[in-house]
Amino acid sequence: MSRMQSIHPSDLFTARVNAGTLRDDGDQVAVLPQLDILAERMNLPVERVEKRGLQVWRPLEGKKVPRGLYLHGPVGRGKSMLMQLLFDAAAVSEKRRVHFHPFMEELHQRMHRCNPPRGIDMMDYIASEIAQETRLLCFDEFFVTNIGDAMLLGRLLESLFKCGVTLCATSNWAPENLFQGGYNRLSFIPFLKVLQQNVIILDLAHGVDWRRNPLTDGSEGEPQTFDQIFEECAGVAALPKVMKLKKEEVTAIGVGNGCYWFDFAELCEQSLGRTEYLDLCKKADVVLLSDIPLLTEELSDPALRMVVLIDLLYEHGIPLRIDAAAPVDELCTEGPVSFTYERTASRMFELMRKPLKVAEA
Repeated sequence: MSRMQSIHPSDLFTARVNAGTLRDDGDQVAVLPQLDILAERMNLPVERVEKRGLQVWRPLEGKKVPRGLYLHGPVGRGKSMLMQLLFDAAAVSEKRRVHFHPFMEELHQRMHRCNPPRGIDMMDYIASEIAQETRLLCFDEFFVTNIGDAMLLGRLLESLFKCGVTLCATSNWAPENLFQGGYNRLSFIPFLKVLQQNVIILDLAHGVDWRRNPLTDGSEGEPQTFDQIFEECAGVAALPKVMKLKKEEVTAIGVGNGCYWFDFAELCEQSLGRTEYLDLCKKADVVLLSDIPLLTEELSDPALRMVVLIDLLYEHGIPLRIDAAAPVDELCTEGPVSFTYERTASRMFELMRKPLKVAEA
């Protein structure tokens, strides 16, 4: 494989600042040199070889696979934008960008159908499958909330690095703070060390949240009640409807023309999760979520489900309107989910600014 011509993420950044599509930000500029270095190293020639039954990427120049990057910092700091610059600049075809929740869903599916040869570890085999198509894995919103996902993700990353895959990840947390306070976290520590050995950690902790600048709530000029909002989007009055999200039955307050209206209890206080919310995202053009209570410590489980729901709505770009017991920033100020919720609040603001799809007259 011949050497590719290098494109620098810093050049793309400067061009977008000059064009007025990005604002100059000192913390973002400070990490650009590391993005440039990784883009250049990804463009060096490599070969894919079989090693102990696994597909492994081996550089033809240099002795080691380039270390990846891990960009962390508060919500709205431009982490995903910077990662996209790297993705665009890396002149390789074997690259992939993926969000956490769809990736974990895919991992579970791979595990169900996986049939590795005798003597090959299942996670090594899955990593080898991924490595056949991917040299650069850009992993958006690195995020673990339960020990099951933590252990699976940790084992897979160790195997991916073994197969010569380079990781670029974004997260709201520094690696040492991932799964902080989680049950049986000590068993996750060895995988954190593997992650830290294979990535360069970049901190975007300071600066403004660009998602909230300027800040609007998306409500100006729209109907004031949810009944009116729903009727404008659906073209019909709201009527209760029992429907299925994957295999789980839920009752919507109203469904029509891609608009789905649920109350918080129905979507977040039942045993629903990533699989069901992904199914909703495939169906919905607009989501209305009403009767959101204050998310106190006693409601940590429903609050965490709402975090996952908002993550997936955000990843799919689905407009959201909420009816809640307090302003978005004040809904979850205590308990184990409160730190995670800071990112959720920022995403809710952005989704609430998105225009609604309305029914044709």
